[in-house]
Amino acid sequence: MKKIFILISAAAGLFAASSCSDKLELSPTAEIASANMWTNPNLARSGIVGLYKPFYRDASKVATGSQLRWENYARNGGFGGYAKYLNAALEFCTDYYSNNYPVQYLSFQAKQASWFFFNYEWKFGFQLVHSCNDAIANLHKAGLDEATFNDYQCQAHFLRAYAYSHLNKRFWGVPIYDKPISVEECTKGQSSAEDVWNFVIADCSYCIENQFFANNKISEGGAPSKGAAYALRGMAYMWLKDWDKAIADFEKVAECGYSLYNPGSYAALFTEENEHSPEMIFSIQYDAADGYGDNIQQAVGARDTYNGWTEIKPAADFVDYYQNADGSKFNWSDIFPDWNSLTPKQRAVFFCRDGLKSNPRYSAQKATAIGICGQAAFDRYYLDNGNEARIKAAYDNRDPRLKQTVVTPYEPVDCYRSDLNNGEDMIGKQLRWPLYEQGVSGGDFWLDKRTSAYYAYRKFVCFLKDDNLLDSNHSYIDFPLIRFTDVLLLQAEALVEKGGDGLSTAAGLINQVRSRAGMPPVQVGSQDEMREAVRYERRVEFPVEGINYFDEVRWGTWKEMKFQGKDIHGGQSWWGDDTVEYSWYYDDCMWPWAAPYAVTIMNPNIKPTPGYVY
Repeated sequence: MKKIFILISAAAGLFAASSCSDKLELSPTAEIASANMWTNPNLARSGIVGLYKPFYRDASKVATGSQLRWENYARNGGFGGYAKYLNAALEFCTDYYSNNYPVQYLSFQAKQASWFFFNYEWKFGFQLVHSCNDAIANLHKAGLDEATFNDYQCQAHFLRAYAYSHLNKRFWGVPIYDKPISVEECTKGQSSAEDVWNFVIADCSYCIENQFFANNKISEGGAPSKGAAYALRGMAYMWLKDWDKAIADFEKVAECGYSLYNPGSYAALFTEENEHSPEMIFSIQYDAADGYGDNIQQAVGARDTYNGWTEIKPAADFVDYYQNADGSKFNWSDIFPDWNSLTPKQRAVFFCRDGLKSNPRYSAQKATAIGICGQAAFDRYYLDNGNEARIKAAYDNRDPRLKQTVVTPYEPVDCYRSDLNNGEDMIGKQLRWPLYEQGVSGGDFWLDKRTSAYYAYRKFVCFLKDDNLLDSNHSYIDFPLIRFTDVLLLQAEALVEKGGDGLSTAAGLINQVRSRAGMPPVQVGSQDEMREAVRYERRVEFPVEGINYFDEVRWGTWKEMKFQGKDIHGGQSWWGDDTVEYSWYYDDCMWPWAAPYAVTIMNPNIKPTPGYVY
């Protein structure tokens, strides 16, 4: 059982002194300004803890829901927390099941400024901003010793910088508030995006220049530190395309003591054992105890992994994007020479389970398969004995991160669900199609969404009884917001964009990441080739971490990758059919996000965002 649930300086002594329930229930107040919170050291300590509360969902309002779903939000008055599932839904990497639990941003053609998640994210950012302003302005009243006072000030400045970075990446210009105010005084209009980035930079600089702020807080599992401030400031410089300053800051992160996690596989990084490794720079900390767990297992896991809902699953485009093990590009036509001459539905024949012709138990499954691929394709391409082995081979000899991130077809999986197999692990299940048998060892690996053949994530998911989850709503695995691989690859990207001699240095940084993954090194090439090399690494390293969407926006490639360059794309089966059940609709206005309609009504100085319906 972990003892640390909230990020805060160990110097405060809070972890040893308070119970977990005390920590999460304390917050500055519902008012924007609350000077009475900061009148003695104990209250100041509680106030600093409360700054982190916006990152956590309110378990009292929604006990089990994991989706950003309008009904839950409206019925419960909002359930708070860092919107990791919304971020993941927008990634190129992820096929979010938007038919049942709609991400309106994708699945509605007309883009509405009234959609709740615009307001949700605006509220998240400014709740954090105003709480930090309160702390910054009033901590001097608490009678703290010099070291603690400065550490608390740095935490508040860092979190305010993080909040404004979070807002600016989405809305590209928001009001800047730097002192406590009343609700009635929230009347500023949007500052320019450049001004907001400069405000982020100033707050990070405050942390960097403060002699009392620790270089790292690795032992505290991703608490804010000077290294985290260098990382966040470097990220702001990336958005400003100030490559030299970004490079300089990212170099400092390593000097602060952070490093690439190397001893084990890529997958080992996302486990409880390694969440306090030097890779983790800034994280949301979770615990399995009731009220303090994360519900990522529910949203990402399968039915056969603690009864997850598979709302967030890997996109077929993303799975196809993983390189071959030798570093070459993967192409289905190298596996099936006729691939490009077949329609997406006809290609389903290659993914069918064995025995559809010879085993009478599979008569319904055979009819399902032929109903998709057609009789002619079935007769010509289907192998009654060997179809599974042939398609499984397409996922072998690929970038090892593929199978460490994704459950691929016909790969044996051991898994656990308390109400199946007499409460014991199910051994050797496989992701097969069409589905036939659930609930026993050797059977079919079961997702929640089964209208077609979908992939499932391994990343962040617990699979076995020995993982000791209370249930899918109580994951104890911390969620990284900034990790060293992100910093390393951003440094490589800045070097590539700068060009010249930096290309060789960039290749060296990229190859540190590829070496850990078990991939061959990239060779120094042209600027365009190196640009694609670093983008590949960033795409396959960060699925479900809320990073890829903002990369694609920053690069101007989001439509190309998420929508495959089309105006309408959507949920996909393994074979790439994007007409399975639901569609996504692209519009040029989709970024920046709309200033929320409700906010423009309350504050006429907030200007509507062009392209959205108000």
